Amino acid sequence: MKAIILFLIDYCQRHAHPINAILHIIGVPAAFIGLFFVCIGQIDKGLALLTLGYFFQYLGHEAQGNEVGEITLIKKIMHKNRTKTNESIN
Repeated sequence: MKAIILFLIDYCQRHAHPINAILHIIGVPAAFIGLFFVCIGQIDKGLALLTLGYFFQYLGHEAQGNEVGEITLIKKIMHKNRTKTNESIN
């Protein structure tokens, strides 16, 4: 439960700018609908919506001045892997 609360607090902080929030309201459903279309075989329509959805989210994060969440996640994973590698070397 604590992890969910921390996630929600972080999410709200990372999407507090009004332009970022509006672009996510449009972009997130577009990306999910795009993924659905890809899964049912409508590849062109799906990829277009997926790309457009992520582009809106990217623009929102640019307006707020922070990174897209997937980039932050990748950096956290890479940092954990580097830390584990360094611990095993020492």
